Amino acid sequence: MKHTLIILSILLVACTQEIPSDFTPIPPADFSAPTSTESPASNPITQATATPEPIKFPPAAPLPPGPISMIAIGDSLTEGDGDESGRGYPGRLLALVNEIRVGSTITNFGRSGWNSNALIDGDQGLLGQLPRAVDEVAIAKSQGQGVVVLVWIGSNDLWYLYEFGGDVGDEQETQELAHFSENIDTILSELRNAGAEVIIALLDDQSKRPIALAGQAFVEITPDELNRMAIQVVRYNEVITQKADQYGALTVDFYNTDIFTNSATLYDDDNHPNANGYDVIAQKWFEVLLTILP
Repeated sequence: MKHTLIILSILLVACTQEIPSDFTPIPPADFSAPTSTESPASNPITQATATPEPIKFPPAAPLPPGPISMIAIGDSLTEGDGDESGRGYPGRLLALVNEIRVGSTITNFGRSGWNSNALIDGDQGLLGQLPRAVDEVAIAKSQGQGVVVLVWIGSNDLWYLYEFGGDVGDEQETQELAHFSENIDTILSELRNAGAEVIIALLDDQSKRPIALAGQAFVEITPDELNRMAIQVVRYNEVITQKADQYGALTVDFYNTDIFTNSATLYDDDNHPNANGYDVIAQKWFEVLLTILP
């Protein structure tokens, strides 16, 4: 009995001992904290730092006199699907520009089926259009030429979201919008840092294209998802507009046109422009380009 009382007394003393004033708790393994011999109460409270403001680029500047170098990047609308002549809008735009800047050139990197991921990183063993465009910008700048990059991307981001995304809801749309925004950041920042002027296109509402309404483009997209796409493209265009302002890029508006709903400007696949449609598209790019061609 006496032996038991002694043990209980020792335990009571141990449990009631105070933590020494110089005790420093060890932070969790995934939290980085400086080692200190001071008590926690004496450590100053660290205030959270504000998120830095995004870097703002200067507005688009007039291109220098003489021939200019143009570079087109994007998907099938840049490659020229639906135009049997193979010129697409880049070939037509070049003809317009050469009327006022003789000797100008255009390089067309557009690839049918590519989305913004592929444009940056490449696809199926092909190098991304963005690094190739940056290289072309450097060559043109080294020759003293003004250079402008024409960006038209996002259509396939939307098609693939609703075709392959399963039962798409608000959370997935928000995640995809954030990812698209990051890609536009990457595209515009790299091109502007390389020294190019940039014109970027606002997307049309693909849910209104005849092929989408007939359910013949991406057959897994439901009528409800087409309605969601019509809302999502507005968000994409808001991102494009905001990023264009941040990076000093110009925009060309294909959202407020009937190019993709008018049979007179549509190819017989009811999805891509025909020759007349590409005439209109080239003219719209040209009108914006003129604002930096003194």
